[in-house]
Amino acid sequence: MKKGFLLLSFLMGLAFPSFAQNTSSPYTRYGYGSLVDAGAGLSKSMGGVSLGLRPKKFINPGNPASYTAVDSMTFRFELGVEAKISTYSDKAANQTTFDANLSYMAMQFPITRWLGVSAGLLPYSYVGYDFYQSEEQPSTMTNGSLKARYDYKGEGGVSQAYFGLGISPFKNMSIGANFVYNFGDIEHSSDVSFSTAAFRSMYQKKKISVSDFNWTAGAQYEIGLEDEKSLTVGVIFEPKSKMNVNAAQEIYVSDVDTVNIDNEDGFETPMMVGVGVVYGISERMNFGIDYKRQNWSDVEFFGEKKFVDRNKVAAGAEMLPNNSSKRYFERVHYRLGLSYSNSYYKMNGSQLDEYSFSAGMGFPLKKGMNPTVINFSFEYGNMGAASGNKVREQYCKFTLGATINERWFAKRKIE
Repeated sequence: MKKGFLLLSFLMGLAFPSFAQNTSSPYTRYGYGSLVDAGAGLSKSMGGVSLGLRPKKFINPGNPASYTAVDSMTFRFELGVEAKISTYSDKAANQTTFDANLSYMAMQFPITRWLGVSAGLLPYSYVGYDFYQSEEQPSTMTNGSLKARYDYKGEGGVSQAYFGLGISPFKNMSIGANFVYNFGDIEHSSDVSFSTAAFRSMYQKKKISVSDFNWTAGAQYEIGLEDEKSLTVGVIFEPKSKMNVNAAQEIYVSDVDTVNIDNEDGFETPMMVGVGVVYGISERMNFGIDYKRQNWSDVEFFGEKKFVDRNKVAAGAEMLPNNSSKRYFERVHYRLGLSYSNSYYKMNGSQLDEYSFSAGMGFPLKKGMNPTVINFSFEYGNMGAASGNKVREQYCKFTLGATINERWFAKRKIE
């Protein structure tokens, strides 16, 4: 009964058109918005480390080769929500906002000892901003100065529904693939108005609707060491993809005309490669580091190649003191993580650097080999700098999730 309810909840979740992303970052104005690296609760609290992770109690969509690590009698379901408090500051002022979203949803189960399956819904990017800029310049036409106001708004995002397979063709080696359906709507608009009617205001709106397929391949090789230690090397590859996008532009000049333009230019996502290593001590400790690169400089967006390559480095650790201890806090998972990445767009000729620190805990609800675990993570991040025409973004993100483990095919004694 419980398994049927979980499966029904999952399928109902997939029926929603996309994640209802609420955000308010001015940096989501560019391209497809702010990018979200694939990962669930465990990865989020370890700085985004995922490529070499082979968790036996959690789902890791960051590398589909990890799906073979699932226990042969376990059905797993994960769900997470997040809240974000952001502060934006420049040379003149600062502003604080609060947003909350559904973060991820996934399930995983085994087919055989060497084949695991996963499916879920993850965010790829999100867009959300509403701000304005004002400027005043001398003007001979007004015998004084001309004031202009620029209003910018945007909303939407791209979501990913995935179905993944992980296969272990021989001992210690696993390969896998996620087959991904990208979908969602993004809308950007700008409005320019002037302090005098001698200058006409102008409104422009761009809307793109994404609907396309892609895939990600991964592999992991686990090297057994002495004293229950291991070293796992993971790699992933995602090809460059030409997106099936319905894109339109509307340009309106007051009291003049409205022009509608349907764009047939290229819209693409970049090729991505990544490599990661995890050093593990039994199930008690894991230390990992990842490197990913996305070739955004080769991507077309509204017919132009105006992006730059993005790199991300992440490092993280997890500790589980004693899974069979009678002391509750020795059965709690403790996690830490750090990450660095650069933006895939430039502002005033330079890329933005983003640094983040994360910490988390996984609280088991009962004692056992595969208990349901409540995952909590905290992340602090910093992006940009309050200098020149830039804005500094600082945020605190809280993620609350649940990893629900159910035993399948287990014979239960009748009491």
